[in-house]
Amino acid sequence: MELLAKLASVVDAPPGTPEGQIATIFFDPRCPYCHAAFAALHGRIAARWVPVVVLGDPEGGNRMAAGILSATDRVAALKAAFETKGGKPGEITPEIGAKLAENKEAFASIFAASPALRPGVPTMFVPRPDGRLAIMVGYETGDDAKLRAVLTGS
Repeated sequence: MELLAKLASVVDAPPGTPEGQIATIFFDPRCPYCHAAFAALHGRIAARWVPVVVLGDPEGGNRMAAGILSATDRVAALKAAFETKGGKPGEITPEIGAKLAENKEAFASIFAASPALRPGVPTMFVPRPDGRLAIMVGYETGDDAKLRAVLTGS
């Protein structure tokens, strides 16, 4: 979780939330399943949203992710991107480009190290109360309840 916490992301959690209670979610800003996950989870669970452009048109996806990461209020930018299915595109500066490349490399490394997992977005790393991680790939209606159950250990 420490490595995931260092990636460029949007932290959508109340201040002071312990690291062990924050889910890390890799998302592509154009993914409809990621939109559904955000709609179900925003304001209900503490999450770190890590943009990773894995769907077609990397230039367009990177501009959307850059708009989120370069915003003054990243949570508002993330919300706008999901609610409007686009948000405000941003400039892919060398710094933002490097951060997005690091996110994509981390995402690829996770799946390379776990060949039993099939890559997809959203990919959610959910800390259990005992310190272990649950990994959930994809999102379907009702998965928010499963995610909360993992977080609380119920």
